[in-house]
Amino acid sequence: MSDASTERLAPVTYLPWAKAEPEAPPAAAPRRRPKSDGGRGRLRPVSVEGASGDDEPGEQSEPEETGPERDERIDRLVISRLRRSALSVSEVRAVLVEHGLDDIEVEEWIERYERLGYLDDAKLAEQLVHSHGVRRGKGSGAIMQELGRRGVDSALARAAVDDLDPETELENARAVAERRARQLHGLDRQTAERRLSAFLQRRGYPGDVVREAVTAALAAEGS
Repeated sequence: MSDASTERLAPVTYLPWAKAEPEAPPAAAPRRRPKSDGGRGRLRPVSVEGASGDDEPGEQSEPEETGPERDERIDRLVISRLRRSALSVSEVRAVLVEHGLDDIEVEEWIERYERLGYLDDAKLAEQLVHSHGVRRGKGSGAIMQELGRRGVDSALARAAVDDLDPETELENARAVAERRARQLHGLDRQTAERRLSAFLQRRGYPGDVVREAVTAALAAEGS
């Protein structure tokens, strides 16, 4: 047999059940194979979903954080917020859900924070009644709205507002009305009374408190 004949490749014969694969187009560029995992022969998973093709060659995604790392990060975040200001159960639950905890995990964390004394909606309601009523001059209606906005249970909110001494609320309303009445000096009695009443109503004071506070404030101003 000649040398030329020995260099020829034997024809390929396919078995009846085998399917011949088409030849790759000669112009197709070869795809880069992902690097092996530490030389152990395992390939790192490569995600192609949503790929934009803008990544730099060789760029790799950040490693996912483990469960304990996630829990520690979220715990630090929540405790930091609770140390700055009191939060309601509803507000902390929203933070936990936002960071990917499921319903069971959320309730476990809420129970833990309550057990440690970080969460107490009844105490929060009492604090808001004091801060908004005494320090900010808000009436019981406005305080109820604020408690609702913060997600405090309606029964706890009502109990806290009902504990507000009516005389204390009236004193707060009088103080607010007197400060406001000074800005209405020079108006006729009817106009001053209408504006002052509307101002106190917007601050959440009930009607009987508004009437008494307006009368006292305008009398002190000589209107």
